[in-house]
Amino acid sequence: MEKTLKKMAKDFMAKKVIAVQENETIKALFNLLDRSGILGVPVVDAKKHVVGIVTESDLIKHFTTLKVPRSINLLGSIVYLNDISDFNKHLKEHCAETVKDLMIAPVITASETATLLEVIDLMSENNISRLPIVNKKGELTGIITRKDVVHQLATIKKV
Repeated sequence: MEKTLKKMAKDFMAKKVIAVQENETIKALFNLLDRSGILGVPVVDAKKHVVGIVTESDLIKHFTTLKVPRSINLLGSIVYLNDISDFNKHLKEHCAETVKDLMIAPVITASETATLLEVIDLMSENNISRLPIVNKKGELTGIITRKDVVHQLATIKKV
């Protein structure tokens, strides 16, 4: 059991990672995810450094109904009755045209030498479903999903 929990990320991560760049269109991203059957991708720069991540949740927000904050017209001016910061955030998501407009940044990553236990802690503490793995240069080299973690834990339990 202890041997499996000390297994390094590089030994059980998916090495063939589908990633996109910030300037990719939302339409192209939808097509990529649909064709690939995956639910999220890391976003990388030209040097393969992880700069963000986009998941199915972020894409779904793109199509949610935009709720306009309540307001009144007072002496020719619009006075908002609610805080409009949430509205502005949702408006940006709703109008996104590129991955950069929709991605979550900064993104949590782990090194190739992180142990399974460290990966579990990172994913659990931050409530994330996929964890990009980077080398010493900060370049994307793999990804670990909750499915990968469950598979590793199943080997401990001999399931």
